[in-house]
Amino acid sequence: MNSRARWMAIIDLYSKRQGRERNGVNDVYTYDEFSSKFRIQLSMMIEELLGGIEDVYRGGKPRDAYEGLVKILRKEYGLSHLVSAARSFTPDYFSEIHDFLSVEVDVEKVLDAVELAYQLGNRFARHSSYRLAYMDDSDDHVDACIEELNGRFKEAGYGYAFVEDNILRVDSEFLHSEVVKPAIHFLNFEGFEAARNEFLGGYDHYRHKRYKEALADAGKSFESTMKIICGLNGWTFKPTDGANKLIQVLVDKEFLPSIHQAHLSGIHTVLSAGIPTLRNKWGSHGDGDTISEVHPDVVAYGLHLTASAIVLLGSLQENHPNAIEDKTKI
Repeated sequence: MNSRARWMAIIDLYSKRQGRERNGVNDVYTYDEFSSKFRIQLSMMIEELLGGIEDVYRGGKPRDAYEGLVKILRKEYGLSHLVSAARSFTPDYFSEIHDFLSVEVDVEKVLDAVELAYQLGNRFARHSSYRLAYMDDSDDHVDACIEELNGRFKEAGYGYAFVEDNILRVDSEFLHSEVVKPAIHFLNFEGFEAARNEFLGGYDHYRHKRYKEALADAGKSFESTMKIICGLNGWTFKPTDGANKLIQVLVDKEFLPSIHQAHLSGIHTVLSAGIPTLRNKWGSHGDGDTISEVHPDVVAYGLHLTASAIVLLGSLQENHPNAIEDKTKI
C-alpha cells in the first residue's frame, strides 16, 4: 500500500473496537436515512476521487467533472440549482455538489449524486492525465476509492454498494458476496450484455422501489441468459420461447447435471416454478380492477433467486465444451 492509498484505508480505531465489544456487530442494514457523519465522509471520498478544491481551482478535468456532475443532476431534477445557496453569478460547482450531499433529505437523490460521481471517476479519473498526483497509479487510486466507499457503506450499516458502475441495494452481505457478485461476473462474459443490463436494471428498479419493474427485468435477464447459452451451443429455440420452454431445452440437451435424478428434478422445479411464477403472478400482467401491492421481501427473493440461477447456468456454461473465455477484469 503506497502512502496515498493508506489515507483511503478504513482505520479500525480504538473507539470502533470498543463500540463493537459493547454493542456487537450490526448485521441489519438500513436504507432511508444517512447520518451527518456519513454525509461528511461521502464528501471527503468524492474529493479524493474527483479532486479537491485546489484541483478545481487549477481548472482542467477535475473542474469539468464537477461541472458535469452538477449540470446532469440539475437537468434530471428540473432545477436551476441543486441548493438555494448556490445562486450566484459565478458558478461554484464544487461547493454546490458538496452542499447538496450535506442537506438533501432524500437519500435516493444523495445516492444519485454518489453513483454519478463514481461513474465519472471510473470514466475520467482512471486516465493518467486527470490529476498529476496520481498519473502513475490512477487505476489503483480509483479502485481504492471504490473499495473505501463500499467499506464505508458496510461499516455504517447502510445496505448499498457500488458494483459495475451502479449503486445496488444490498439486503445481505452473504447473498451479495456469494450470489449477486458471482452472477454479475458471469454476465460480464462477452455476449451476455443484454442479460447483464436487464439484471442490473432489476436491482436499480428495486433500489428505487419500482418493484413490479424489478421482477419483470429479473425474469428477462433469466430468460436472456438461457437464450444466450442456447445460442452459444447451437441449440434451437424460438425467440418467443419463455422460461419453461428454455429450461426444457437445457434439460433435453443434458446441459443440467443428471447424475442424480432427484437433484435434477429439484433444480428443474426451482428454475421453472420459482422465477417465472413470481414474474407471472406479480410482474407481467395487468392489475385488473385493483392495484396489487408487491412486497419488497418478495421482490428481494425473486432477484436473489434469479442471481442464484444465473450463477448455476454460468458455472455450467463455463465448464461446457463450448465455454466462453472470460475477458473481463474481476
